[in-house]
Amino acid sequence: MPCRCDYPETVCEDAGLRREADKATRAACDMRTILRRNNLEHELTRETRKWIAQHDAEDAARIAEENARGERERTKRRALDKLSLEERRVLGL
Repeated sequence: MPCRCDYPETVCEDAGLRREADKATRAACDMRTILRRNNLEHELTRETRKWIAQHDAEDAARIAEENARGERERTKRRALDKLSLEERRVLGL
């Protein structure tokens, strides 16, 4: 499942603001991935590196919870079910 804003619902009750916060969080997470691939995390501010560390911990907890509930496997299965036999062959699945 995609990253989402880590603020509790009580802090961000407005659905529109929540969607925007979720989009910004996903964008920041994507940028973190790109920076890591290029070994550039050290170029970030201390505050940003702290956010990344916290986000990584929350991501790990979220992923563990999704795995425990079987959500990730169901999502993977739904995605694979959309592929044709030829697409599966090309991807080596």
